[in-house]
Amino acid sequence: MHITLKILTSFALTSMVTYSSAATASDPVADATTALNNEIMASSTAYENLRELTSMGHRLSGTANAERAVQWAKTKLEAYGFDNVTLQPVEVPHWERGHHESGYVVSNNQTTNLKLAALGNSSGTSGITAGVIEVKSLSEVTRLGEAVRGKIIFYNRPMDPTLASTFEAYGRAVDQRSSGPRVASGLGAVAVLVRSMTTLDNNDEPHTGMTNFGSSPRIPSAALSTRSANDLSAILRDDPTAQLHLELSANVLAPVISYNVYAEYLGASLPHDYVVVGGHLDSWDLGQGAHDDGAGVVQAIEVVRALKALNLRPKRTVRVVLFMSEENGAAGAREYAKQAGLKNEKHVAALESDEGGFAPIGFSGMFGGMRSRLDLWKTYLEPVGPMTLRDGEGGTDVDPLASLGAICYGLNPDSTHYFDYHHAANDRFEAVNKTDLHRGAAAMAIMTYLFANEY
Repeated sequence: MHITLKILTSFALTSMVTYSSAATASDPVADATTALNNEIMASSTAYENLRELTSMGHRLSGTANAERAVQWAKTKLEAYGFDNVTLQPVEVPHWERGHHESGYVVSNNQTTNLKLAALGNSSGTSGITAGVIEVKSLSEVTRLGEAVRGKIIFYNRPMDPTLASTFEAYGRAVDQRSSGPRVASGLGAVAVLVRSMTTLDNNDEPHTGMTNFGSSPRIPSAALSTRSANDLSAILRDDPTAQLHLELSANVLAPVISYNVYAEYLGASLPHDYVVVGGHLDSWDLGQGAHDDGAGVVQAIEVVRALKALNLRPKRTVRVVLFMSEENGAAGAREYAKQAGLKNEKHVAALESDEGGFAPIGFSGMFGGMRSRLDLWKTYLEPVGPMTLRDGEGGTDVDPLASLGAICYGLNPDSTHYFDYHHAANDRFEAVNKTDLHRGAAAMAIMTYLFANEY
């Protein structure tokens, strides 16, 4: 169907208003953005694409499943008829947890098993037994100094449940996981345990994630489920001399070549101006990476699918980019930005979805002096629902493009339950709501169209 007819028909059915061309002037931007919303909410393939993507299991960079995801993405983008489907080589880390990880604590001749999962980049061990020191911060470890040597450091600062933003709570707690092992290792600790980064206080799912050792020796490091963290803390209060035994079969392997995957919908009049929409293909290896970030991948694809379905071709080229290795170092994001700079590509804006497939509530990003324009654009988002547009960071994969002049921003879904699933075994296809996923894609499509055609 021709775009004008399809947009006007869709818009009329939604509003239940009959327009008189003589009496009412049409807003073609509102017609287009309403049509995008309606196309996605009625005909989206994102949910079924997510089913396909997650069916292959986890997609940790460097693994065979990650390469299956690359080929899946390439085939999918080609099947939709997108322009210039490209595999962009990038060297990525290759870490595997192996098949065995266990831990238990012995106190007063009683053994308590712990539910744990190795952290990405951790080394393995066939068995370490040592005393445990519980701490709440990295600075506390530093103050302990020599007392850390030969011990297992247990970081047990929970995410703050009083904060409305779970991402803020995560940001205030995650240094224990990302940098805690490095600090403890540098002072001679033999292993590290970290309370899982989740808002669930007594849950038995450990939540993994990356840690960065820098120049410190790599030591075995693992996340404890919050229930096991609570149990260990209680044991140590009663018996500070309790001994903990840890086994991890994790292994760091040589880096491998993987790929970012991207494709385009060529702009009508400014084809060399790029507006990026993306997510990251890789995921941690405990679940299926449905919320993190399968949702973002299929939403980004859906943006271009909907534009093509409506024959709605904006002035600028829309490029869907599926980044590799966000979870363990963001090598794909750095390589994409590097190559864009070397090619002198003009990136006008870059949007990513990497906060889960929950109901969308707005966008945050490096909007600069766009406030008056954003206030106008909010009206175009009304078909999706109430949206906030606020200043902040765009996201790990798009923010490197800020140095090339791009306005970088990210989709903000309702984060209430995101950290119930983040980096855990329950981040599976069944955890994603179809309507919420599609509403997020519709919001992304509208903002992408506005940057590609109206900015």
